[in-house]
Amino acid sequence: MSTGVKVAGVARLACAVLLASAPWAVGCSSDIFDVTVDLSSEAYHADFGCTNGNIPSVACDPSAPSVCTTGQTVDTDATAATGVPANVSVTPGCDASSDLCFAQVMARVVYPVNVLQDDNFTTKVAQRTISLVRLADLAYTVPIDTLTFAVPTVNIYVGPAGTTSETDPGVVLVGSTSPIPAATPVTSPLHLTIADGSPARTLIEQSIQAEQTFVFVVTLAPRIAAGDPIPAGAIEVDLFPQIQLGF
Repeated sequence: MSTGVKVAGVARLACAVLLASAPWAVGCSSDIFDVTVDLSSEAYHADFGCTNGNIPSVACDPSAPSVCTTGQTVDTDATAATGVPANVSVTPGCDASSDLCFAQVMARVVYPVNVLQDDNFTTKVAQRTISLVRLADLAYTVPIDTLTFAVPTVNIYVGPAGTTSETDPGVVLVGSTSPIPAATPVTSPLHLTIADGSPARTLIEQSIQAEQTFVFVVTLAPRIAAGDPIPAGAIEVDLFPQIQLGF
């Protein structure tokens, strides 16, 4: 057992004894060694460009969907202004249930979180040994939304170091945002609940306790129906992780 854990354990025991013998000692708390850390916010930006027009509202044949795909496919691997690699694609096709064209949107942004490079974390943790990690909150905003289409949900995943996709081994779902209407920024923070004992919470807690990098993957994949505007515009999702550490 590390020295940091021993010291914390002895101090907690002493505090419990003091509380039992002198209940008026309100300055003694079982959480006196817990520290809240606001990790640096992470910005995830995806840009679909400025294409004009609408998804063709014409009949199509799912076995030969060329009427939908001609001149309409966008597939981009780029690095956004934030320096975060982003994969954005708009792939038209023919909907077999309606025999009408549609556009499948896909955006994926990957961002590693290295707690050892986070000033808030290193300042509060210093050389102390972490004995317990509680992930307190994961807030998010959408400060930029100029999309021409509504986003039913943005899915947020977390995985180990080296993760590049939500389908990689070890990647688990953190949660999903509420629906985001077209061109509607969200500036007041909303919150994702990460349940105790969930795979996402376990992975994040273990990574933080071991001071190892973990990776957020943010995806959106709505389907745009015939007659709707061709996907264009940009969106940014900002995450604000807050954790509690026990020493």
